[in-house]
Amino acid sequence: MTDKTFSTAEQRLHPRTPLGVSFDIRQPGDGAARCRGVISDLSRTGMTFKSDALLEEGMTLHLKLPSSLEIRGEVRHVGAPVSGQRRYGVRFHKIGFLPTH
Repeated sequence: MTDKTFSTAEQRLHPRTPLGVSFDIRQPGDGAARCRGVISDLSRTGMTFKSDALLEEGMTLHLKLPSSLEIRGEVRHVGAPVSGQRRYGVRFHKIGFLPTH
């Protein structure tokens, strides 16, 4: 059997947990637009989210969740738009908490 015969779920290193948390998306660079997304599922190494943002595979994103959790990751998959929303797959590069004042 080759890797292509396995389903996506069987290829995952870590289980995904369904979620419905909103977050802010920030792209690096001055004047980069900010937008919102909703996490569909989450694992230790990545997540899937939906957003009306126009993102491309390979882009680096900075994601900020309501709990002061900040994630830096790379867009690895872009799905076709459905009702104005695209589904994105992100692989995490760094996860940390923002300092509280």
